[in-house]
Amino acid sequence: MATYEDNNPFAGADELAPEQLQTTDHFATIIESEDQEGDNLARRTSGFPSFRDSYETSSHISDDPNAERPAIREGFSSRIEQLLIGNPDLEILIVDAGKNLEGSGGGYIAYTIRTGDLSVRRRYSEFESLRNGLVRLFPTLIVPPIPEKHTMADYAAKPTKAKEDARIIDHRRRMLAVFLNRCRAMRQIREHAVFQKFLDPNVSWIEVLNSPPLISIPKSILRAPPLDTGNPTPEHAYLPVPSPSARLREGDNMEFQAAEVNAKEYEIIMSSGIERVNKRILKRYGEIAADLAELGARYNAWSLNEINTLAAAIENVGQAVDLTYISTEELISSLLSSFSEPLGESAQFAAVVRAVLKYRHQKALQFEITNNSLAVKKDLLGGLERTEMESQRINEYLLRRDDHILRADGQLQHDSLEPTSQDEFAKDGLTNEDANAAEEHSKNVPEESTNGQTEHDESIASAGVPMIQRRSFEDESFPPTHAHVEQPYATVPRVKKSNGFRIPVIGKISDAFHGMVDVDPETTRRNNIGKTREEIQIFEASLKTAESDLAQASASIKADLARYEKTKEHDLRRMMIAYAKCHIEWARKNLESWERAKARVEEIKVK
Repeated sequence: MATYEDNNPFAGADELAPEQLQTTDHFATIIESEDQEGDNLARRTSGFPSFRDSYETSSHISDDPNAERPAIREGFSSRIEQLLIGNPDLEILIVDAGKNLEGSGGGYIAYTIRTGDLSVRRRYSEFESLRNGLVRLFPTLIVPPIPEKHTMADYAAKPTKAKEDARIIDHRRRMLAVFLNRCRAMRQIREHAVFQKFLDPNVSWIEVLNSPPLISIPKSILRAPPLDTGNPTPEHAYLPVPSPSARLREGDNMEFQAAEVNAKEYEIIMSSGIERVNKRILKRYGEIAADLAELGARYNAWSLNEINTLAAAIENVGQAVDLTYISTEELISSLLSSFSEPLGESAQFAAVVRAVLKYRHQKALQFEITNNSLAVKKDLLGGLERTEMESQRINEYLLRRDDHILRADGQLQHDSLEPTSQDEFAKDGLTNEDANAAEEHSKNVPEESTNGQTEHDESIASAGVPMIQRRSFEDESFPPTHAHVEQPYATVPRVKKSNGFRIPVIGKISDAFHGMVDVDPETTRRNNIGKTREEIQIFEASLKTAESDLAQASASIKADLARYEKTKEHDLRRMMIAYAKCHIEWARKNLESWERAKARVEEIKVK
């Protein structure tokens, strides 16, 4: 499915040049002054709370009120940096939102952002890329949300006009301004170069997206330090990336579990509860306003057919109905901007909190997986080392046994290959464990034929090989668990038997099979020991990194959760106050108009 962004899914990514942006400064100033004057006039005449009443734009919300403000430093790299850091409470405004027809990418909606005396135009997709970049730069911070994209329903309802819907554009203009000011209120974001460059008219945003630190962030932010994702260490490259659905075996911190449960419940209450009911109420208010408009027209028409005091009374009732219609429309507009939009943003914040907590959960999983992998590797190394020690012990026993056989007088008998008493072993310094290992080895030796020789011995005897040399071939049948030791006597090549007709394919299959079989397990085992030790060193370094990352992420998320809770309580308080003021003002206006209508009705004289 195509992703529709901005107000035009086919718009290009062209950006206005700085000299073109300068032509909008005068117009932006006029729009800003008219917007502020219109806000003040509307508040004086209507009395309804404005959009600004539902949001706190100063940065003291996110900071501890008892903490001292940082000293304003001197020496700035740009004008925008001086404005943001030198004036932390400076409000960022979006003074205009209009269609841009310049460039080859087609028309798209551009939002004019004013920060102090600087202005820059950005489109919706650039706001979206800014937020995505901030989320990757600050995975432990609750980065404010932006208004959602157009839905398929919007395009289905208005296939050609959805991108020019004035209501949606105005909604985005207000909420994008809230997003920028909430980011400005967070010190880490306000002081970061990426956020400052977004507001700088002399910077190309495409170049910012394709340059450090954004370009230096790994594909998975789990393989980067939580407080500095643009500078990952070599140890981070070895950290595992847990599955999003994985669970901790030992359980997570109870405080963060409770925060995740609260965020989920809050999101359900806001999005599926209050927000849905509020939309139905506003829809019904709109239907009532339409009915009141029609009813007022009917009353006014009726008054024309009457005379004297009756006509005046009916006309005043019609005027009261019309004023009720007007006040209801004002109520709907005020509720949309001062209550519905903050309510939707609050539900989005809950989703953002859950995403931040999920990041910490995956960091905890990363630490747990790394710790378990290290334990498995240590167990594997212990098994390999025990096997190597056992192999060396058997190797030493076989060497001592060969020396004992070579020192024997006369021809060797079959029973002389294995000592019959513990005393004979003791003479050569052999232990019971060595004897047992030799007995185990003798079980793997082929059984003798009826004349006292194996087929192998028969083939060697037929070639005229002495018995003392025949022993070297018996040793070759022992599993190669020890290094090759040259014998003091010569060896004779093995005599191959002719099998007659041979199938060519069988030979190739045999060669392939021998290629897969480990022909030198001793060397392989020693290589595995060295490789496992190197892996353990890597896992130990990665474990320290994962532990440090988890501690930093937990501390940063905990601090930002406390900041968010204060901001949420403050916002909810302002929302409810604005909701009450809207209805109080609506009721006051209706009461005044209906009181006048009542007075005129009481003046009706009945003959």
